Amino acid sequence: MLTTALAGHVCADLTPALGGTPRLDPGALVEVGPLAFSLGGCVANTAGALVDLGHPVTVHAGVGDDELGRLVQAGLRGPLVTPRLQVLDAATSYSVVVQPPGVDRVFWHHTGANAAFDGSGLDLTGPAGPVDLLHVGYPALLPALLVDGGAPLAALLAAARAQGTTTSVDLVVVDPGTDVGRLDWHALLARTTAETDVLSPSLDDLTSALGLPTPATAADAAALAEELADRLLGWGAAVVLLSDGERGALLRTAGADRLRAGGRALAPLAGTWADRRVRLPALPVPQATTTNGAGDASTAGLLHALARGATPEQAVRLASACAAAVVAGTRPTPARVVELDPSLAGLLAGQPAPQGAPDSPLLLPANQPADRFYRGGQRIADLRGDGVAAPRTPEDWVASATTVRGEPATGLTTLPDGRLLRDALAADPVAWLGQEHVDRWGADPMLLVKLLDAGQRLPVHAHPDDAFAAHHLGAAHGKAEAWHVLEPGVVHVGLRRDVTADELDSLVAEQDCEALLDLLHAVPVAAGDSVSVPAGTLHAVGEGVLLLEVQQPEDLSILLEWRDFALDGAADGHLGLGFGTALAAVDRRALTPDDVARLVVRATDRGAPSGGALRGLAPGTEPFFRLEEVVVDTPVGGAGADAVALDAGLAVLLGVEGAVRATGAGGSTTLARGATALVAAAAGRVALTGRGRVLVARPPRP
Repeated sequence: MLTTALAGHVCADLTPALGGTPRLDPGALVEVGPLAFSLGGCVANTAGALVDLGHPVTVHAGVGDDELGRLVQAGLRGPLVTPRLQVLDAATSYSVVVQPPGVDRVFWHHTGANAAFDGSGLDLTGPAGPVDLLHVGYPALLPALLVDGGAPLAALLAAARAQGTTTSVDLVVVDPGTDVGRLDWHALLARTTAETDVLSPSLDDLTSALGLPTPATAADAAALAEELADRLLGWGAAVVLLSDGERGALLRTAGADRLRAGGRALAPLAGTWADRRVRLPALPVPQATTTNGAGDASTAGLLHALARGATPEQAVRLASACAAAVVAGTRPTPARVVELDPSLAGLLAGQPAPQGAPDSPLLLPANQPADRFYRGGQRIADLRGDGVAAPRTPEDWVASATTVRGEPATGLTTLPDGRLLRDALAADPVAWLGQEHVDRWGADPMLLVKLLDAGQRLPVHAHPDDAFAAHHLGAAHGKAEAWHVLEPGVVHVGLRRDVTADELDSLVAEQDCEALLDLLHAVPVAAGDSVSVPAGTLHAVGEGVLLLEVQQPEDLSILLEWRDFALDGAADGHLGLGFGTALAAVDRRALTPDDVARLVVRATDRGAPSGGALRGLAPGTEPFFRLEEVVVDTPVGGAGADAVALDAGLAVLLGVEGAVRATGAGGSTTLARGATALVAAAAGRVALTGRGRVLVARPPRP
């Protein structure tokens, strides 16, 4: 474990229990509940969360020579805490935390001894030498650090970096009406960020310091977070984690050279952390109890992840889970964090994160989320030869780095070595995806593949496009999709006539499912046919159809009917936007029969099975994903001209019939009917030999 020191703001938090909004009527006696005493400020909150995670810390802060100071000193002692506190001739800092139910808290704060804390004389050594990681918190509440344009803070950080210590800074909301608020924060942050390796402010911290307006929408907030992260990286930071409450967090990192200059915590991670962007939504909690200390817990999660050599995505997930634990009124212990996000179990158990990608095709077992809202699953089990399927498991998420919406881990693929594919992609994106893909899209696989068994007709629904998903949901993608039919039936695609917004609203409100379905074109499909479904197009898969689906990697469905399904569509069918907004994503224009025909590629149109790739999907899908049916008719183990070659890059394979051997740089595997395999870019060009048919799903071309 890296040695870690925390320095900066500490105070006593006094929190009266309130039954409602507090009154300040002159002369009134206002009844309140019991008073809670706790330690607050960055030093106490971040140290406490690190200790909860099992991470030893040394703390540096200033306290007063008074009873409150002695209480603070007592609270900063423990088995994993080494206190190095300065007792100053001043009153100990305290905050009265005013937190009415359901409202963000307000602080009545006395700076006290924190006003004199300037970082001078800090001994950043331990028994084994200089500390590896120094975190400084809340400089806006430490005015002595900010004199002369932040010179003392910059000097403290520079001295730490000179001895190979990784430096970290967290900010706090700046009150513009104070002396500190009237400082030139653009210049101050530019100066101090040049000496800061890791920055973990909230979006509110930065907007208040820089005098920027509060974003009006989620899309505005997401765009502003990207802009500010760019600015902080441009000023010299190596790692920036911007949190935005319920909207989640954004991680951005600098290039490998800057990370290698980032001290003992960052230098070893340069290869996997360079030029990364990770954006994750906040973890939901059943009951929000408090937001006090959530940002500090998030910072603790980030610092602990760095100390453990985690991947960037693991770091963001740990930061989010630590914050969620605090918001829920609990402590971010490993058990609680894993309860909130099971994907972090390996990291917190101390298992090293394996690196690299397989250099041969990797067979994957079924990955069928349980208790879906519609019936199905047995046809997938029959295709794979897996016996009897569990009830309501109609989807197999093949090689998935995407979760079921609102779930922290459901839907993710676990690799045979125990890693989540999502984390493996983040750890070594070039080996998995190829350099050109990473240059264009980073570690985003840009693809989700599913097997889908419609044990009952699916509801009429649609998916938003990229622009709607970004603007209203802060999502990286919309959800265009396409299907390759494995067992026949009827699908329903596109409106037969134009529909007004009022008519659509009425049909949804009345749950007139028969009328909704009757609006759509009924398209009989045979095994081998494919159907492309652009984002916004209303559609439904008919009962009995088994298909392979390729799609953009999101779980975003606007459900127009739910009467006969195991879900509350009135609550869950509109992506949390309300149908008034969600239905704006639906294309209400009619498709002619010729329009629909252009979305369908019939098996009979694909060509003779003479070997090689056959036409996969209708034109227009290339910007979103690729899918080809490959006919293989060569001697098993053949090479050169005998083999069908697949270009290097990420691919998901499904055996459709026969037996086909897939051979990469490091070995081979055989695809029987129903077998699925994942191919990484590290496998190079993959040769297919044998006799059979294989579906090959790929991301779009970079």
